[in-house]
Amino acid sequence: MSFLNLWALWIAAAVVPALLILYFLKLRRREQLVPSTLLWKRAVQDLQVNAPFQRLRKNLLLFLQLLILALAIFALARPIVQTTVADEDRIVMLIDRSASMNTREGNETRLDQAKEQAVRLAKTLNRRGGGWKSLFSLGGAAAKTQVMVIAFADRATIVSPFTTNTGDLEDLIRRIEPTDGRTELAEALKLAEAYMAPPTMLTPGMEGTPVSAETPSKLVLISDGRIADLEQLVVKSGSMSRVPIGAAADNVGITALRTQRNYEKPELLSVYLTVRNYGPKPVNTDVSLYVDGTLATAKPLTLGAKPVTEETKPPTTAPAGGPAAALAAPAEPAREEEARSAASLSFDLPLDRAAVLEARLSRDDALSVDNSASAIVPPPRKLRVLVVTEKNSLLDSVLAGLPLLEYPFIKPAQWEANAEKKYEVEGQTTFDVVIFDKYQPKRLPAGNYMFLGVTPAWKEFQVGEPLKNHALIWWDETHPILRHVALEYVYVGQSVTMKVPEEAEVLVEGPKGPVLARYAKEGRDCLVLGFPVEDSTWWTKQSFAIFMYNAIRYMGGGGSEAERGPLRPGETLRIPAPAGAERVTLLRPDGTRVVLRPDATGVAYYAGTERAGVYRVEEGVSGRDRFAVNLEDEWESDIAPAKTVRTADRVVQEVAPIKTATPEVWRWFVGIALGLVLLEWWIYNRRVMI
Repeated sequence: MSFLNLWALWIAAAVVPALLILYFLKLRRREQLVPSTLLWKRAVQDLQVNAPFQRLRKNLLLFLQLLILALAIFALARPIVQTTVADEDRIVMLIDRSASMNTREGNETRLDQAKEQAVRLAKTLNRRGGGWKSLFSLGGAAAKTQVMVIAFADRATIVSPFTTNTGDLEDLIRRIEPTDGRTELAEALKLAEAYMAPPTMLTPGMEGTPVSAETPSKLVLISDGRIADLEQLVVKSGSMSRVPIGAAADNVGITALRTQRNYEKPELLSVYLTVRNYGPKPVNTDVSLYVDGTLATAKPLTLGAKPVTEETKPPTTAPAGGPAAALAAPAEPAREEEARSAASLSFDLPLDRAAVLEARLSRDDALSVDNSASAIVPPPRKLRVLVVTEKNSLLDSVLAGLPLLEYPFIKPAQWEANAEKKYEVEGQTTFDVVIFDKYQPKRLPAGNYMFLGVTPAWKEFQVGEPLKNHALIWWDETHPILRHVALEYVYVGQSVTMKVPEEAEVLVEGPKGPVLARYAKEGRDCLVLGFPVEDSTWWTKQSFAIFMYNAIRYMGGGGSEAERGPLRPGETLRIPAPAGAERVTLLRPDGTRVVLRPDATGVAYYAGTERAGVYRVEEGVSGRDRFAVNLEDEWESDIAPAKTVRTADRVVQEVAPIKTATPEVWRWFVGIALGLVLLEWWIYNRRVMI
């Protein structure tokens, strides 16, 4: 605590002695004869008290008056509650508004608490006051602390640049909106460092020479500490402290939801989801599936408590065997506890139409956003596959055994001509999967593609020298495309060495690098095989038919979409507009509407998907007019606040939250003083009553 008006202490130096002198002065009294002094004992005592230069006697009224005077002087001095950052010259507030900050703490959310702490901190800064001269000054002392406010989740937003006018920050902080994004501090830290960096000299020839640095800033992190990338970050300038937020830990969330239609019976829908308990106690709940808002099925579920970690477990006595035994003993039970705290469920539903599927948990907890998850289910249909090749009877025989609607073969010239728009319409292929057999196309619209013995004409793919007579070294058996595909005895007569992009997903490797890889770019999902099938022994084995079955199902039947799953909060929607439409209206999950304008290609983009839910396009393109945005983030669903927060180079110091909403507490002193005045008046009147 400190005082804004220290000159009030000079008033105390003058007023307190004056009060004491009053008790030394002798009062002039009129003499009056009375028949007896029995009823006038108190008056005699009062005469003794007011005798001049007599030692002060114990007097409750004097004590109360001194206390009232002290409280009045303290109130006049304007005492304020200060924090450890109050004396800093530059402060950057980093306010967490990620999904975990939507956790309910009583009647408010953690974000509400964080905003309240930020407002209280701003009120303690740049308070008007000063020395005795400010008694005659209307403006008070000059503001010295510059404050910057940044709100962050997966992306950072500057709420206010550096300013000394802290009185205007309250309204800006109150208007910070919540999001369901992941907590990532890197972008916010870069923004803060960019504003904290000293300017450079603009003298010709010395543009890159820095001038003397300004006072380092104090970073104040207001968060529950659930920050995914914090341990990879380094605070390069200034120091960082944290105001802890939140206490709740009870939460059960849906961490994954996937849907897939049966390849052979498309009218059957398989639903897979994962539910995890992050609370300290076992829970029972129901998992329900809704199709277009109507209950379809439900299952009961029992989950164990979240396993105790090094951060949350209480200190215990080390077991016999020393430190090694202490580390080894709980490993297996911890894995078992983790397995019991999560469950994977599967449902099979008959669904012969397009629909919005929603999974819900019946149990209410502190975080509601992960109690439901949605998926957009396309209508059932058999796949259409197009083969572009000069001739390949092997592919014809394999595709004939697959449950496809059609699989026409065309020449490369027909593909390039695109007569009557049979193969491409408005930059999108008309087939679910297009197979290029030993042919590199010049034209590649958006769609799903398989390249056999050739690569796309992209600079990201580089082809090296041919490689002859080799086996396959490694393959990813866990990938859906290679599930149940045996490659142990496959020999390749001739292949090409491929250099694929770093972002590519390598599925099979040969002696000199990738042989089978998947790469997506600008709406084009490509599966590339580095050798012709007929130049290997693969076509003679059953595993090749299984591979084609998996690959077509994965690429064209929504498998690649199922792997990516629904959109995450903050990802951009790509919305195709109806032909000739000049605007598109998007209905957000909260009911608000956003009008978008498509670009020259007829596609509108929307990046404001901060909240989870279903986004719908009014009068949009059928089948591409609904988008599901789900949290599905184990880091955010684990809402227990972090006890210790550390960056890559230091432990972040924790400061106590500010308890009062008003930093100036003189009102409390005035209230107490008024109460004592009433008490003093009551005591005085009781004494003078005769």
